[in-house]
This record gives sequence, structure tokens and C-alpha cells, in this order.
Amino acid sequence: MNPLRTTWVLAASLALLAPVATVLAQSETAADKWYKVAISGNEVAFVNTSSIQRVGDHVQVRVKQNYLAPVASAKKGKTYQSARTDYRLDCEQRRLAMVETRAFAGPDLQGDVVQKASRSEKNLIWMDAPRASVLGEILDYGCKHAPAG
Repeated sequence: MNPLRTTWVLAASLALLAPVATVLAQSETAADKWYKVAISGNEVAFVNTSSIQRVGDHVQVRVKQNYLAPVASAKKGKTYQSARTDYRLDCEQRRLAMVETRAFAGPDLQGDVVQKASRSEKNLIWMDAPRASVLGEILDYGCKHAPAG
């Protein structure tokens, strides 16, 4: 291939790919704004600050939990070290419900998904979120930073 033509093709390709790369980099940055809300004996919990939103009378947040030691999965012989969970928060009654969760083999949501679960709106199971607990800290942060509604 002609060296001049090769240079032109490379330059044209980069010009076309640059906007796509910029958008992907920005979306990754926005998706990774994790704020540490709680540390317990076995886990560290983070809220994705850009995920906080109102859903009717409730708030929804995405949470990342890193576990200090591998946790046994519901699947025989598998363990996980992190989980990403979408919670629905009831700020007034200090309770929350899992909407969807995925457990990952490695820390920081890396590796294979070894377990997953989800619940429909009408089948949410609400759990108390006592103050000074991991669930309580998730609820407090999400409710405090939720958009007005």
C-alpha cells in the first residue's frame, strides 16, 4: 500500500473514532463516581453518586459492595468478592428493598458474574435499615442526596 495513502487512512480513521472514544471515556467516568458510605467487619459499601434518582415516592441507588473475604455463592462451589445492587429506598420508613443484584468473582465488580437476582415492583421485599448499619448508611446517603421530589 502507498505510504501516503496509509497515512491518510489512519488519519481518517482516528478522526472518526475520536468522538466515539471521548463519549465512551465520559460515560465510564460518570458511571464510576463511587462514594464510600460504610465499612463493616467484612465489607466496604459505595454508592454510585450519579445513580441516585427518584422513583415515585422512593429513591433508587446503585451500590457496590466489596467483601474482604470471598462469600459463598448460591451456586455450588462458587464464591464472590463484590456485588452491584440496585436498591429502592423508602426514606420515611427507613427501609430498603433489593431491585436487582449481581455478584462478581473478583473485587470492584470484576470477573465473571457468579450469581444474580432481581425482583419486580410488586414483589419487592422491604428490609429495615437501622442507623449505623451498612444498610442504614446506604439509605442515609441516598435519601440525603436524592433530587427534590
